[in-house]
Amino acid sequence: MLDIRSAFFLPAILCCLVTMAHVGIVEAAPIGKVTRVQKQAQIGSRPAAVGASVNMNDRLRTGPGARLQVTFVDGTNLTLGENATVVIDRFVYNPSKSVGAMALSSTTGALRFATGKIGSMDNKDVTVSTPHGALAVRGTEFWMGPIDGHYGAYVLDGKVDVGARGRTVRLRPGYGTDIYQRRRR
Repeated sequence: MLDIRSAFFLPAILCCLVTMAHVGIVEAAPIGKVTRVQKQAQIGSRPAAVGASVNMNDRLRTGPGARLQVTFVDGTNLTLGENATVVIDRFVYNPSKSVGAMALSSTTGALRFATGKIGSMDNKDVTVSTPHGALAVRGTEFWMGPIDGHYGAYVLDGKVDVGARGRTVRLRPGYGTDIYQRRRR
């Protein structure tokens, strides 16, 4: 039998549950999908497979000799080389307001990045952070990763601002730079 308190709280509880379920669905909307896998790769704790969804905050990892390519909803392509780890910290794509943003954290390995439609947005903010420095992407295609015992970046198309150790250098197509590890204070 329902008393007056139960009759009042039951709709409120149901409303909260529906709202939480709706918020969970919105947050879990895929921002991209796996378009290529070679050898062993993971999205979070699950094995990567072509067509698998990629979401914000996912940790992408590859094993020895592996490659993983993700295509985001705006057409941006991210390819990880072997033994690489990248976390998708932020992804915003709103073509109706010409706003786009992406923030990636790369902790190990090499990657190749080619911006999609976000690169042509009026308000864009695309960054890749590494233990060695940060790259501000300006509608471009670039490679970065370990080379000859240190870390480097090379621009294939567009521009990339590379900041490390208190300095920033703008790279244009055909140019690269070494990125030395940040000094600890």
